[in-house]
Amino acid sequence: MKIILVDDERIVIDHIRSMVPDGYEIAATASNGRSALRLCEEHQPQIMIVDIRMPVMDGLELIRAVSNKQLGVKFIVLSAYEDFEYARQAITLGGVSSYLIKHQVDSHTLREELDRARLAWEKDQSQRRMQRNELIKKYATGSCTPLMLKNSGIRAPFALLIIRTDLPFTTTIPHIIAAETDIQHHERWSLEEVLPFNDYEDWELLGDFMINGAEMAALFSIKIRNPRLLRESLNQFTTNIQTHFTQSKKRTVSVYYTLAPTDAGNLPYALNKLKTAMLYAIFCGRQALVCVDHLSLPDETAMNRNRTIPLDSLMAGLEQYDVAVVENEIKGYFHHICESGWNLRGLFDLVNLLNKFLNDQRMNKGLPYIDPFAIQEYDPVYHISEVRDRFITLFTQLASNTQDTNKVSHKLIRALQYLHDHFHEDINIDHVSDAIGVSSSYLYQLFKRDLGRTFLDYLTEYRINQAKRILRYEDIKMMEVASRVGYRSPQHFSQVFKKITGVLPHQYREEGHLL
Repeated sequence: MKIILVDDERIVIDHIRSMVPDGYEIAATASNGRSALRLCEEHQPQIMIVDIRMPVMDGLELIRAVSNKQLGVKFIVLSAYEDFEYARQAITLGGVSSYLIKHQVDSHTLREELDRARLAWEKDQSQRRMQRNELIKKYATGSCTPLMLKNSGIRAPFALLIIRTDLPFTTTIPHIIAAETDIQHHERWSLEEVLPFNDYEDWELLGDFMINGAEMAALFSIKIRNPRLLRESLNQFTTNIQTHFTQSKKRTVSVYYTLAPTDAGNLPYALNKLKTAMLYAIFCGRQALVCVDHLSLPDETAMNRNRTIPLDSLMAGLEQYDVAVVENEIKGYFHHICESGWNLRGLFDLVNLLNKFLNDQRMNKGLPYIDPFAIQEYDPVYHISEVRDRFITLFTQLASNTQDTNKVSHKLIRALQYLHDHFHEDINIDHVSDAIGVSSSYLYQLFKRDLGRTFLDYLTEYRINQAKRILRYEDIKMMEVASRVGYRSPQHFSQVFKKITGVLPHQYREEGHLL
């Protein structure tokens, strides 16, 4: 913490300097108020130790002048016995934390007063930071005028970064184009907690704010004008941020940024461009460093969503147990999705199609429904290549199973299809048997023979699997979860859920947030 010491007696300056404890630094000294004011603007100290009586500009004038500049400095006033009343006047001024009788100052007293001033400065600094962060957030999100931001002392050019917690890929997402991520991690943090910014002279943090529990925006003042040096500095800076999160918070983050010259009027546009780019995180992977300045994102609204993806060759590969054909077909699907850029809509259309086709084929073999991206059952994936490889693994496992003895009957397939379409309703085996035109007893035998379980066991397992998916990806009330998977009573749903999974629904949701 920097100190400027102001006194017209050299012996006093030397005496105070000799007692300054560790953690404090005398940045400059001055013998009058006018020189001290110039040094204050140059060194930006946190504390000034100021004599009351000095030539040219006395202590009271200096305190008023520095306070008017709103530099946030805290003052410790030095005085002699005869200046006691004069010193009391100084204490009424803003920013004065205490006064000392100069010839009685010892090291213990000085440390106490410096620590008191330090705590007062840190408290005020925290309040100022919160106010500035809130102002930047309001302007960046369009809630205040450029004039308000200009009057705050924040000046262009800017660099705007978003630090985003890497989140696993799921098959359920918000509306692709305009929706914001609304992941709630219950953790709030400040970028100044992550790195000591005094170590990064090229980057002056102007403010930061949480967008949601997984994303933080940070606004910096750019001090480097050379583009190459700027990017080198940025790479080092962001690498250290990512290392901090990996080591101390046990999670990885990606950084999306813009260095395009911008003023206050362009800040909302820059923020929206960053947020749009983050919707394509699956194409960037974990710990990505993405500059959006020259990033050309596709017009998702203009893309053809009705394109038919043929699965005949994939089906033939499965029927012939040809692993090579299966693998090549899936690679071809994903190559086509990426060949013209980041086709996010096309990716999710493909994923949902393959997911349904995979489970249809598993059902034909008497295998249970799975979610290929359930993080409780599989390793999480963060890149499109990992999504592709997950499907290759699951489909080739089916193609590798040359034993067809588990293939279920056509009537049971129809029963399962009906069950999957109506599981959220109040159904039983009689409803299903009537729908497919067989007796209840015969359908019961089909479940036991081909699936090795009863109708109720299969229905319960399917409902709980669907409930697990909802709990992982949606923040809704437990009553609604129960209703959506076919349970009228939330209490009954909780009992069944715990019997199947070993934990209550809310515990399962909380554990999912920690992954």
